[in-house]
Amino acid sequence: MIRLSASQVKSTSKVVARAFHNDPLMSHYFPDEFERKRWLPPLYQFVLRYGVLFGETYVTSSNLEGVALLLPPQETGMSFWKILKAGALSLAFTVKPNALAKLWPSLRTSENARKRHAYFPHWCLFLLAVEPAYQGKGCASALLKPMLARIDSERLPCYLDTTEERNVSLYQHYGFRVAEVSKVPNTDINLWAMLRDKAA
Repeated sequence: MIRLSASQVKSTSKVVARAFHNDPLMSHYFPDEFERKRWLPPLYQFVLRYGVLFGETYVTSSNLEGVALLLPPQETGMSFWKILKAGALSLAFTVKPNALAKLWPSLRTSENARKRHAYFPHWCLFLLAVEPAYQGKGCASALLKPMLARIDSERLPCYLDTTEERNVSLYQHYGFRVAEVSKVPNTDINLWAMLRDKAA
């Protein structure tokens, strides 16, 4: 794995945008395919900038086949000033404003689920994305295995959530269990809150 640098954020955001192009949540908030292609890269630029500033973000190689963003125990909460520092104001001028506003209920649902099930020190797997052409070729494993080994060595749990049902079995394979299934407000989309317990 290679630690993502600030100079790689823009190119990596395009990888994440392609990986999440058909994500149920993104498809719901950006139903028009053209708009989705246009708005997802700047949205994920913001997310990756946040990861570079306050988390640990890694890519599989300089070819950017896959990317993972982890938030350490002291940084799992997203405060207002952190969001501003990561470029929220510029994002508001780049991405469709009403779509951004619709994202907040889903973020709040995610945050509330995390607080219910991971109210103790923990790592948070905030993002895992693989370029579509490389999916199923071991990129996710190349990112997850060393990360989880480190978390195990610290004897800490790890939390994540997903709106993709097909991802649930993938994460279960790596030791995560479903802690809760809830609905994203004003949608028919499920959000699976998953927790990987600390190593014995």
